[in-house]
Amino acid sequence: MKRSLTPDPIVRFGPHRQPDAPSSWTLGLSTPGKSGAISRQRVGGKAYGLWQLVSAGFNVPEAFVITTEAFEAALYPLALQASSLAELREAILEAELPRTLLEEIDARLASSTTDAWAVRSSATGEDGQQRSFAGQGLSLLDVQGSEAIVDAIRQVWASALRLERLVYEANDTITLTPAPMAVIVQAMLKPACAGVLFSQNPLSGDTNEVVISCAPGAGTAVVLGQDSETFYLDKHSGYVRRHVAAGGEDASPEQPPTLSAEQRVELTRAGATIESALGLPVDIEWAYAFPHPGAHRPTLFFVQARPITTSATRNALPDQVWTNTNVGEALPGVATPLTWSILESFSRRGFEQAFGSLGLSVPDDAELVRAFKGRIYLNLTRFMSIASGLPIFSPERLFEMAGGGGVELVRDIYERRSKRDFFKRLPTTIPKILGAQLSMPLVAPLWGRYFTSKVDEFFDRDLSQLSSTELLGELDHLDGLFERTGLVMLSVSSNFLMSYALTSEALRLLGATGIDAPSSPRDFIAGLDVKSAEPGLALLELGRIARRSLRLRRLITENAPAEVHEALHAQSQHDDVAMFLVELDAFRKHYGHRAPREAELATPRWREDMSFLFEVLQSFIDAPHLPSPMESVRQQKRARQLPTPELPAPLGKALSAVIGLTRKNARQREYMRDRVVDALDVYRRFFLECGRRLTEHNILQSPDEVFFLTAPELRAWLGAPHLASTFALRVLARRALFHHYKHLPDPPDTFLLRGHEIIADDDPHQHAPDPSRATSRLSGLGGSPGRVTGPARVILDPSSEDASIRPGDILVAPYTDVGWTPLFLTAAGVVMSLGGPLSHSCIVAREYGIPTVVNARRATEIIKNGDLITVDGDQGIVFIHPRDDASASP
Repeated sequence: MKRSLTPDPIVRFGPHRQPDAPSSWTLGLSTPGKSGAISRQRVGGKAYGLWQLVSAGFNVPEAFVITTEAFEAALYPLALQASSLAELREAILEAELPRTLLEEIDARLASSTTDAWAVRSSATGEDGQQRSFAGQGLSLLDVQGSEAIVDAIRQVWASALRLERLVYEANDTITLTPAPMAVIVQAMLKPACAGVLFSQNPLSGDTNEVVISCAPGAGTAVVLGQDSETFYLDKHSGYVRRHVAAGGEDASPEQPPTLSAEQRVELTRAGATIESALGLPVDIEWAYAFPHPGAHRPTLFFVQARPITTSATRNALPDQVWTNTNVGEALPGVATPLTWSILESFSRRGFEQAFGSLGLSVPDDAELVRAFKGRIYLNLTRFMSIASGLPIFSPERLFEMAGGGGVELVRDIYERRSKRDFFKRLPTTIPKILGAQLSMPLVAPLWGRYFTSKVDEFFDRDLSQLSSTELLGELDHLDGLFERTGLVMLSVSSNFLMSYALTSEALRLLGATGIDAPSSPRDFIAGLDVKSAEPGLALLELGRIARRSLRLRRLITENAPAEVHEALHAQSQHDDVAMFLVELDAFRKHYGHRAPREAELATPRWREDMSFLFEVLQSFIDAPHLPSPMESVRQQKRARQLPTPELPAPLGKALSAVIGLTRKNARQREYMRDRVVDALDVYRRFFLECGRRLTEHNILQSPDEVFFLTAPELRAWLGAPHLASTFALRVLARRALFHHYKHLPDPPDTFLLRGHEIIADDDPHQHAPDPSRATSRLSGLGGSPGRVTGPARVILDPSSEDASIRPGDILVAPYTDVGWTPLFLTAAGVVMSLGGPLSHSCIVAREYGIPTVVNARRATEIIKNGDLITVDGDQGIVFIHPRDDASASP
């Protein structure tokens, strides 16, 4: 039984204004007329190209188009009822089309003498200047009869939601809005020959050479990329420069060509005219066919015209190096559309402020951050080019200090900027830099306290009682709060990087003059008592409390992590359990906004899901020994007592001042980062309220589907609720794309992008262990000093069912953020594939005194569970010892 659609759903669901023309869902394409009703948005790229050909006076087979409004009217109601893309496609194939549309189709067929039709896709994104969508749509040939045409229309609509097409359309991004699909119904020709014409050579880019491929009959061999006859012609004269036969070899003079000389000249001239009319090189499908049964000679028809989008055009883009070795630690893996929309909009302003505080400017056209397979990457080429305007510090040195990769790849391709602009701005830059260094120690804590008070007010407010207008005002307030908090954090981070760079250069110069000094300033940024270390230490205290009570130990270890909290409440009449729950509630109040992968808004926070916390507590209970608070204090005291080089008084005081400034800036950076995480938690609560309302109105199926929408979309919906009709389709498409990206291997950490080709930055030194050698090694960067040997525990996702660390294990992870760091307290050492020595997790590792190596590329692939490894946090090396299968962990 066919699903029935609303008789007049455009008014309810379509984003376009209902047109005044009586035939609103179909438009004729075969005869020139008023062009006001024809637009790419209404008829799609392919149909719009046909209209342009008709308007230019060329022969086009009789055709009409089912507009994108009909597609939207059909899909939006069905998407509200579907739980997946596959279910929606099935629903489309079974749907009963609106009576008005069926009547329009019948009327157009009745007025035509054509018996057989081609039914073809025409999405708004098809046949564009950048991308052709060739092969992504569906074309059905020799369709006869009204019922068969209607069924073909359904099939074309359903093809718009194939995952393969969505992946192509998304072009690596996650915020895809499926392009509306119009449908062309075009009279079938019976060609004598047919083929494709390029108004310039698509491979060589020669603008004076026309390329024509052809074959007898319908030209199917040409379209399918099979053997076809090809002519390379001079655009101005039609002279044949080269003639290649169907077999791929140069044609012999005796071989009769498919096209006559007259036809070749006619096609060449037509191609040049169409190129001139459209204003760009074109790819044209054509056919020589008899216009009616009594015709004596075939007529040239055109069935498609689109811009050329081939490698010669695409590869005109400059080479760029992209990396996620630093940004990937902040937001690893595939981001949801809501998270991406917030971070993408903020990143531009953030980079402008960060560079501006150093007297540098960001070009208006600079793309600094981008998604690849849904994962965030930094444009290292642009970053280096902008940073090259700094005197004293080379951009390579700055990026290496931060632990970034890809410096060798980018060294010869980024554009060096003149230092003159920096010196011109120096009179205004110096006061800014000094002002930031002097003011931020005061501004950051003041703003942090103000921010915390606003967060407390927000969580005390009942959002469900606010109207849409009031909720929109709340979003304005949250945006301002987040932006200001993020900019303060970036100012503090810029201060930290600058003071760290000065310390690094000072130590390097001292070493060059023979003075015994630490080789890296990272040795001075330990023992800071930073905010990032507090959650792990507080959780450690909960572990010590639990270890003192046999009842607590049993409740925590004998129940599944997800069930422990309920089991504790069931035993809360006991004093030891009641006291533990009080301490647990205090922990959640202070640190409940944290979580592994906490920059992702879709990640449940510790206050919502405590499974990870109880897994960590189980490992604390099983540990033979837990460090006491006194041990932690002694560790921090030892870290703070690193001696500075003995220097003459003025130099010694200057170095001590810079080191002190670096330490203070590092501490403030961690403090402000905690505030940013708190702001993201506020966003999460706000948008879940939006999701609750959308679910209540049957737009979404659950509140957490809101994370597949974007912040601008939700803002627009709060101001105009009828826009929610498009949300269900977007969520279905983006969720399918999200899961597709999640199951793909991560792109390389650093790669060269040449046109659209990704060229990996392979490190010849990073290989799997060689059984014939005693020990293999991975090179990375030292994150926290010390050396330790133990069995590897590879964890890719801390939210997995078994993400616990046994005492003495060495944690091997793709990345870690602060939400992972409670695992550090039972780990003997840490190895990360991503990250730099200035990362937040490395600062926490130094607080805990745990040897750490970061940027050990492919570590999670090369190191296996149970491998005996040695982590040298001073040298930044991981040694992989020969595996003893008899004793290795599974």
